[in-house]
Amino acid sequence: MKLKLYNPTKPQVDFHTLVHEDKPFISCIVAGRQTGKTFFMQNDAVMRALNNPRHRMFWVSPIQDQANKVMKDIEAMFSKHQDLWTQIIKRYDRKANEMYFYNGSFIKFRSADSGDNLRGATLDYIYLDEAAYMKLDFINEVLLPMVTRTGGRVAASSTFNGPNWFYEWYKEGQAEENWHQIKSLKRTYLDLNDPKVDATVLGIKKSMTKGQFDQEFLCKPVSANALFSNVEEAIDRIGITEPYKRVYIGMDIGVAQDYTVLTAITEDYKVIAIDRFNFKEENMDSEEFKQRIKDFYLHQDKEGKLAAAYFEVNNNDLLFDDLTEDERLYKMIPFNTTSKTKPLIVKNLMKLFEDKLITVPNDTELIKELYDFKSKRNPITGNLQFSNTEGKHDDMVMSLAIAAYCAFEEQDGGVTMFL
Repeated sequence: MKLKLYNPTKPQVDFHTLVHEDKPFISCIVAGRQTGKTFFMQNDAVMRALNNPRHRMFWVSPIQDQANKVMKDIEAMFSKHQDLWTQIIKRYDRKANEMYFYNGSFIKFRSADSGDNLRGATLDYIYLDEAAYMKLDFINEVLLPMVTRTGGRVAASSTFNGPNWFYEWYKEGQAEENWHQIKSLKRTYLDLNDPKVDATVLGIKKSMTKGQFDQEFLCKPVSANALFSNVEEAIDRIGITEPYKRVYIGMDIGVAQDYTVLTAITEDYKVIAIDRFNFKEENMDSEEFKQRIKDFYLHQDKEGKLAAAYFEVNNNDLLFDDLTEDERLYKMIPFNTTSKTKPLIVKNLMKLFEDKLITVPNDTELIKELYDFKSKRNPITGNLQFSNTEGKHDDMVMSLAIAAYCAFEEQDGGVTMFL
């Protein structure tokens, strides 16, 4: 059936191409506010039902109220086509949140918080609206089996919700070798090229934090209170080839469950090497552990370009003393991360990202840590405290921050001892 309920925008045409022409098992649509992603999905669900008799579909939203609203919005789409509505809709069940068509197709509107209650259905298509705000286990264990046994497919649309599983789906869907399984695209209001929309968004922007705006409108996988801006722009996707004059190292030494991370950065803040390891996971003895650190240092100093290496000595004084007995490691300088120095090095790193002066490798773990790194105010002292979300590592961020601060301090003309 040919039916046109709206005039699609350029982003909506791109959404349609992904879903209908490319036909991956999972179509991953990353779309910012004002792009019309939900309206596209509503229209697409209706047209799919009309053009595919006996098609079985779920529309899943994070909560039931959202799913109910979508069902009502679909009914409103036909406000000017009431005669057509009565011809195609056999039963519109508001209580059960289900819509049945005369050709045997149906759309059932469900929520992710229904959990195991959804198990067992057999479907041809699933629409996931605001997918990033659902749990991946629910999607993998409950929803995907409903379509895999029928050869069905999934369309998942959302803004990002920080660098969570939906961001990983998006990255997987950008790689051509994955396109039979998952393919992704990203569109923002800027793709509309509409001055009226630009003016509307500008008005909304004033009431949002930078993190909120970047995520909701520009489709950046940042948390609303993320500290580091322009992370995506800082990622080196080609590999640094320009010659450099000086190298600076930041050493974050791990204890217990933490990782040791060694980061080398150039005089113009380009990260050229990272080594991340856990001595317990790799069953290292103390000599192997020390040798790993030495090897990284000496490799960066093989051409005499190493200017300084800041070594975090917090509870690691003996290790520092052992290492610096080797005369070749004379450029290693002790650094203490304290309530005074940590804000200094973190704010220095924030400024480098904000001013787009730093380049980092396309390292998945580092990018996750940068997006997860937060600040909160100590309720007793009133001071800002910096760390990653509870249960997540921040070793790579801290090593990077120490390396960047080392470059800043040493180029600024003085050697500073933090004891």
